[in-house]
Amino acid sequence: MPTEFRNEPFTDFTKEENAAAMRAAIEKVRNQLGNEYPLVIGGERINTGDTLESINPANRTQVVGKFHKATKELAAKAVETAAETFKTWRNVPAQERAELLFRTAALMRERKHEFSAWMIYEVAKTWPEADGDTAEAIDFIEFYAREMQRYASDQPLVKIQGEHNHLEYIPLGVGAVIPPWNFPCAIMAGMTAAAIVTGNTVVLKPSSDAPAIAYKFSSYLKKQDYLRVWSTS
Repeated sequence: MPTEFRNEPFTDFTKEENAAAMRAAIEKVRNQLGNEYPLVIGGERINTGDTLESINPANRTQVVGKFHKATKELAAKAVETAAETFKTWRNVPAQERAELLFRTAALMRERKHEFSAWMIYEVAKTWPEADGDTAEAIDFIEFYAREMQRYASDQPLVKIQGEHNHLEYIPLGVGAVIPPWNFPCAIMAGMTAAAIVTGNTVVLKPSSDAPAIAYKFSSYLKKQDYLRVWSTS
C-alpha cells in the first residue's frame, strides 16, 4: 500500500483494454443473475423461505438475485450476536483491524469491474457512474484504515508538570448501517468499514433495491465473524 492516501483513479473506458475488461465483468455477473442468497448472522447462513427479489430497473424482467428476508426475531438475533462479538473484536489491535481493511480494498481493486457490473445490473448505473462508485468505496476503506492507524498512535496533549496524561479512543458497541440505494457500494462500504475498523461490530441492512452489492462486499471481508449481515424488505 502507498504510504500516503491517494484517491483510486477512475477507469478510462476510451481505452479498448479497459472497455473489454468491463464487458467481460458484465458477462461474468450476467451469468450469476437470479441466484438465491441467505441471511448471514454470525457466520451462519439462514434461509427463511420468504425472499425479496432484486430487479434490474432498466430491465424489469431481469432478476438480479433473490434474498431471504429477516424476521423481527432474526433482526434481534443479529444485534445480540454482534453485541457478543463486540466483546472480543474491540480488543483486536487497531493495526490488525486496519490491515483487514487494506486487504479488503486490495481485493476490491483487483475486481473493481465486477463490483461496477453488479451496480450496472442492480441500480442501472452507467459505466462511469458505477466505476466512480466503486472507486469511492475503495477510497473510504483506504482512508478509514489510515485514520485508524492515526487515532491509535500517541495523541498530542498539553503537558502539565507533575502529570502524565494519555488519550485513547475506544469503540462503543454495535452499529446499525442502513445505506441508500443511490450509492449502494460507496456509502454502504464506507459506513460499514468505518465502524469495523474502529473496533465496533455492525448489523448491515442494505437497501432493498441493492442487496446484491452489499452481499458481495461482505464476502470480501476476510473475518466475516465480525460482520453481521441481515436484510429486510
